[in-house]
Amino acid sequence: MTNTTKDRPASTKRRNGSLTRWVLSIVVFLFAAVLVVVSGIYVSQSQRFKVTPAAAPEPATPLLRPATGSDEEPDMSAVAAAAKHPELGKLSAEITDLSTGDTLFSHDPTRMMVPASSTKVYTSAAALLSLQRTDRVPTSVVEGAPGELILVGEGDVTLSRTQGKGFFTDAASVEQLAQQVKEALGDKLKGIKKITVDNSARDGSLFHSSWDHGDISGGNVASLDSVMLDAGRIDPSNSYSPRSRTPAQDVGKALAEQLGLSKDTKVSVTNQTDAPPHPTADQALGQVHSAPLATRVRDMMLHSDNLLAEAVGREVAANQGEESTFEGATTAILKVLETHGVDTEGAKLHDASGMSEDNRLSARNLDSALSNNELHELLQDLPTAHAEGTLLTRYGAGSGAEEAAGWVRAKTGTLSGVNALAGTVTTKSGRPVSFAFLSNGADVTAGREALDRLAAAVYRL
Repeated sequence: MTNTTKDRPASTKRRNGSLTRWVLSIVVFLFAAVLVVVSGIYVSQSQRFKVTPAAAPEPATPLLRPATGSDEEPDMSAVAAAAKHPELGKLSAEITDLSTGDTLFSHDPTRMMVPASSTKVYTSAAALLSLQRTDRVPTSVVEGAPGELILVGEGDVTLSRTQGKGFFTDAASVEQLAQQVKEALGDKLKGIKKITVDNSARDGSLFHSSWDHGDISGGNVASLDSVMLDAGRIDPSNSYSPRSRTPAQDVGKALAEQLGLSKDTKVSVTNQTDAPPHPTADQALGQVHSAPLATRVRDMMLHSDNLLAEAVGREVAANQGEESTFEGATTAILKVLETHGVDTEGAKLHDASGMSEDNRLSARNLDSALSNNELHELLQDLPTAHAEGTLLTRYGAGSGAEEAAGWVRAKTGTLSGVNALAGTVTTKSGRPVSFAFLSNGADVTAGREALDRLAAAVYRL
């Protein structure tokens, strides 16, 4: 006890000494910190006005310059020689200087030819001239009779089954549509026994009389229903996938599946329903919209999708007050183009895609659209040689046209005995030109290669 009592004062002294030393150390630290800060400020301020400014940079020399053409008259002899190749068969050709509007070369430019898919140049041009780039196509679900849902299609052929897994760029999905319907119906969803697809938007004009039903399995066409999955592709990962023979019903079945309905749910397609033809968002249980027109036109040109071309043609028809039929679409396309100064002399269209062998266009018709001052955007939608779309596998090594790879941008066209190439290129001399080449009556493979070499000759100007 005694030892414990005596130890207490000594402990107190040690604590007092430690406290004193701690306080002193803090004071010293703070004083040092102040000195550092003050010194930094002084140094900074003292040197502030002594910094020598950097020399001004030299004006940059631009590496990229706009193509403005050349004042020199180009030598067209190599182009003329390439145009005479016997593998081209009958040829209609025209080349225009986009800077001046002058015709640089022509060969039978007004001869009416089967254009195949180069028809899509006309369709795209009419759409860009008459519609808004932001236009979207809705697809809606509304209530029908008790236990029935009505799927109202208004022309979107680009729907995907599930979000982000379809063929087309930024497509709406049945998955999105079903989620909205689920939220709107809640427990009432259990009472749904029937889905009806309203196909009335097409006026019964679904499959052109000149088309071959064999081309459905060949991956080229399908029934142009009011609503479709991946333009009817059975395999959305394959551009050339066989198409469905029941596209509208496929969408109805996909909706039933996404809603989790029984496999016994009845799915039917009809032109007669009580649904409003153009449901508003307030009227619908669910509503989704396609990608903007500009995106869909690019997809159409890139992949040469026939069903998307026909669907866009119907949008032009609606805009021009024409019926939603093949005839209404083609009438509207020609009307719009003529109004905007595109040459339509002698042009005859039976469809908007070019699948009809009854279509007739000349090189001048197509070149007039490509060189039109209102249609510069159209040139950007064309596939690039050896890089994408229908030109991906062309202009490669050994083709005789490889020099023009990456420079030529063009819409292709192919049918039996028919080849077409219509587009634009900036020549080696810096001259921007448009061109249209239509070849009929020649071997498809050899004729295609000859057309690519002809375009390469234009590039070398």
